[in-house]
Amino acid sequence: MNLFTQHSPLEKYIAEVRTFLPRKSRDDIADELKANIQEKINELQEESGEDMKDAAIIKLLSEYGHPFRVAAQYQGSGRSLIGPDFYPYFRTSIIASLSISTAILLLLLAVDFFFALDIGDVSRVWMFVNTYIYIIGFTTGGFITTQWIIERNNYLDSWSPSSAAPPRQAVATAWGAIFSVVATITWLVILNMVNLDHSVTVLFGQTGNPFHTLVLWMKIQLLFLIPQYFYLIFNQVWTWSRLSLRIGTELILLAGCIVTLTMDTGGFRNSYPDLPASLFSTFTFVVRAFIVAIVISILIYWRKATASFANSESEESAQP
Repeated sequence: MNLFTQHSPLEKYIAEVRTFLPRKSRDDIADELKANIQEKINELQEESGEDMKDAAIIKLLSEYGHPFRVAAQYQGSGRSLIGPDFYPYFRTSIIASLSISTAILLLLLAVDFFFALDIGDVSRVWMFVNTYIYIIGFTTGGFITTQWIIERNNYLDSWSPSSAAPPRQAVATAWGAIFSVVATITWLVILNMVNLDHSVTVLFGQTGNPFHTLVLWMKIQLLFLIPQYFYLIFNQVWTWSRLSLRIGTELILLAGCIVTLTMDTGGFRNSYPDLPASLFSTFTFVVRAFIVAIVISILIYWRKATASFANSESEESAQP
């Protein structure tokens, strides 16, 4: 499939690099890179005395390397466990995740103060420390594993500009994927603060505590989501397997919400006698809202993916 029917190879390459750059400096870096490459193209054209064909430009861009690697060169470098290509995104993920988790923990402390909600036996200081350790551990482990898989399979070295997907065929931007990684890891760590028994009994709502059941289903869903979001950072193209896995992951939480709604809230109220009755009604409303949101998200994923497949097929059929 030729993806350069409407845009030049250079324009496509610069657009791909931009997706990996931070917003505040994205335009300046992209303009600088484009000018440098264009200058190189002009020099080669002057030497040969003729205009470069798209195939020659693609070969030149391949020598520059994967857009992810090029973008990382403009953002500094790191060493040790996280290599220089991955370090800028690892750093952003850590900072964002710690910031979000701090805000959530402060909110939980406020709820504990006003409603006497038991959020664990650990001291308030260690609650922050434990959360930060979990977040740093999960994030570091995820990046190390992803880095190892990509380098082992020579993904960055084997990349070609011809494999870049048009923006309309992408699942998300690279930075959107990073934000998703941050959000899922942070949320998993926060949910892990809930003291519950990870058993089949809790999973199928046989304990009388729908909150624990819903949390356990959420944690299972997040364990499936995190690897998908890590892979999404480096490859944003829709495929049928990716669509099926994404919808299947959504169905996990949908099943959990349905199980939760079928449970009797009597045990739930007994577990938290100090909470106002309105919160229990709010909990049921939130679970139902989850169901609606999940159904809508599945429809959106299906629509985006099928539109991407249709665009890809139409571009292939349009080729001579």
